[in-house]
Amino acid sequence: MEVIHNSGDGWKDAETKKSNNNLYEIITKLPAALAKFELTKDQKFWYKYYGDQLVSSNKLTKTDLFHLHRLAQSIDYYIQAEKEISKRGYNGGLVQTYTSGAANVSAHWTLREKCLKDIDEISKHFGFSFKDRAKLTQIKEDPQQLDIFNNFFEKHG
Repeated sequence: MEVIHNSGDGWKDAETKKSNNNLYEIITKLPAALAKFELTKDQKFWYKYYGDQLVSSNKLTKTDLFHLHRLAQSIDYYIQAEKEISKRGYNGGLVQTYTSGAANVSAHWTLREKCLKDIDEISKHFGFSFKDRAKLTQIKEDPQQLDIFNNFFEKHG
């Protein structure tokens, strides 16, 4: 199968091997983070940290790299929000109190919650929990399933 690359840069340097059952090429060497995502140094660390683990699973494909970039960014933003919450403490970190006396959760807490939600969503995509891994099963081929393309080529060369 010939794969045509239209991106111009970035993910073309990913080393791949045989396709999985869904015809996506499996990545055998993690490519550098795509420059268009403009990942920070810390985000690149998380990209590589999780990317190397996913490559060793022999299931990572180029189409998964978008989610890997997203995961790296969300983890970094989560850590930044946690640091700010810890630095500011209860007042200002967790709770924002207005001069009127009204209070609400802080923007840092809201950011933290949104990042955790995003991380959980992406984690399900990659099967990071026991429960999620159980849901991610390979599609098993049915030996009784007729392959019409094979039959066509056998008859018509």
